[in-house]
Amino acid sequence: MNTTFVFVIFVTQLNPSMKRIIFGLILVISFSQCATETKNTIISGTVQGLKKGQLLIQELNDTVLVTLDSIAVQGNADFKFSVDVQEPEVLYLALIFQDSVTPNKYIPFFAERGAVNIQTDLENFELDYAVSGSENQTVWNEYRQLMRRYNEKKLDYIKEELSAMQYGNTSETENWRTQQQKLMTSRYLATVNFAKNHRDMAIAPYLMLLEIPDVNVKYHDTIYKLLSPEIKNSKYGNALESFILEQN
Repeated sequence: MNTTFVFVIFVTQLNPSMKRIIFGLILVISFSQCATETKNTIISGTVQGLKKGQLLIQELNDTVLVTLDSIAVQGNADFKFSVDVQEPEVLYLALIFQDSVTPNKYIPFFAERGAVNIQTDLENFELDYAVSGSENQTVWNEYRQLMRRYNEKKLDYIKEELSAMQYGNTSETENWRTQQQKLMTSRYLATVNFAKNHRDMAIAPYLMLLEIPDVNVKYHDTIYKLLSPEIKNSKYGNALESFILEQN
């Protein structure tokens, strides 16, 4: 005999008060299942060395960080969050201590539907972390590696400029300043080219907005026109379009 049919017969034979309890439990279970189903992204990981504090997953909404999920850490360095991600976007893993001395710490990362893993440690929380499970994050890491080379070269140029200033060599000082300007232009163009090569990903408009908002708006417009239809209609695609309209 069908188990559902048997259950219905069983319920109909109960007194009214028991029926209310049974149906109440069914509603609670159904609601719980629906709530779980809507959370399409699991963010897990470890903060090595963390014994006590609060971890949060936050989203930037109109310049304000909004908490999507949070847990209190009590001796266990592992964490696991369940959130709903409609499209690839940058979220923040925040570490907050219950005191007025220790500053809050944040790790920005590209979240995507599925499983995202973050590994870091307490001492170098914001500096030495690894994120896996997100294609946009992988591309973001590639971009950061590219920019690291530009930053290192910029430091070398600054050292040469300071050395020339120390010896009063005006022509050399100006030369190294010019080299820094050229390097900055090269960095801007490298970012534009990087976005162009990844125009079918959310990282493209995000980098244009985050990294080079002060570059000539024609570059923003060029990248926007190259974006795939899906990315144009995404959160960062719409933001890039709004930015371009504001500049014109």
